[in-house]
Amino acid sequence: MTARETLDDLAAAFVADGAVAGVLEAATVARPPTSDALPEGRALALAEDAELYFRSLLTDAVVASLEGARLRKFDPLYKPDADEVEWARIDDIPAAALAVDRYANLSPLAPFDPADESYKRRMRYWVAVVTAADRRRAFFFRSFSASAELQRKRGAALVSRNGTFTRVDEHIFLFDRNVDCFVFGEYVFVLRHADFRRIFEQLDAVRRRAARAAREVLAKVPIANAEDFVEACSNQAAMAEKLLAVRRRDYFDQLSYAMLAPVIEEFNLNIPTRDDGGTTQLVFESTPEQRWRILKLIDDDYLRSAMTSHRYEVNSKTAPPGD
Repeated sequence: MTARETLDDLAAAFVADGAVAGVLEAATVARPPTSDALPEGRALALAEDAELYFRSLLTDAVVASLEGARLRKFDPLYKPDADEVEWARIDDIPAAALAVDRYANLSPLAPFDPADESYKRRMRYWVAVVTAADRRRAFFFRSFSASAELQRKRGAALVSRNGTFTRVDEHIFLFDRNVDCFVFGEYVFVLRHADFRRIFEQLDAVRRRAARAAREVLAKVPIANAEDFVEACSNQAAMAEKLLAVRRRDYFDQLSYAMLAPVIEEFNLNIPTRDDGGTTQLVFESTPEQRWRILKLIDDDYLRSAMTSHRYEVNSKTAPPGD
């Protein structure tokens, strides 16, 4: 499907009576609190009037702007004209693919807390996710920072009610009527060039950190199909998050095949190995059923109960008191 055909498909799937239709969710996204973590998302609880505003915003910024727009392939150095919309295949912008993978489901995110100053200082953009009746999703992104909070501006916010001005002490955030880019199908469509780059440059940094962490693992644990392993860990949000968590484990510096081999044998893990000139390599397989096995192994997800001797696979670990 071409970029133009994708836009026509978007209109058919998400526009009804001239407005954006479908289930709408939104979240803000902030820089990670530490350099070895992923960006932090917080879900926005939208009242009916706020949801209507977002629908109106998306309709005006996206649907209306596409009418008669000229499509042009994305060029990072090109400054598009006002009537031009740039497109790129999402596979060519891995940071965008990472964002789509991470925010396809907003329900696990903690709610936005307007009193969390640390988070607000790190905010970088918001994402709105619209799900059509056929379960396909479109993703809309807009640069958004702490400066959007009126309380951060000098002076006081006053509202006129029945001709009398009253000071407003609530947390008030200004959402403008712009969208920087959106993703649908296999394409990214860029509406605002500079802000688009600002949003995804930070995600590119996360990808680079995950790729570096993957190569650190390769230096300790020989893995066949090494480049496939690095690519999977840097392009898939959940895998990147788990790998960066592994990098923080207290045993990471001692990680080796010799440490892992007894676990593979005891838990009868279906992780194939290969001999490469006398060196045993774990074989990374990228299928959905197999791609997590090496990551789970190096993240110490396979444990034996001291009480029952039963063996378990766990997805979270907390040290006991006094440990």
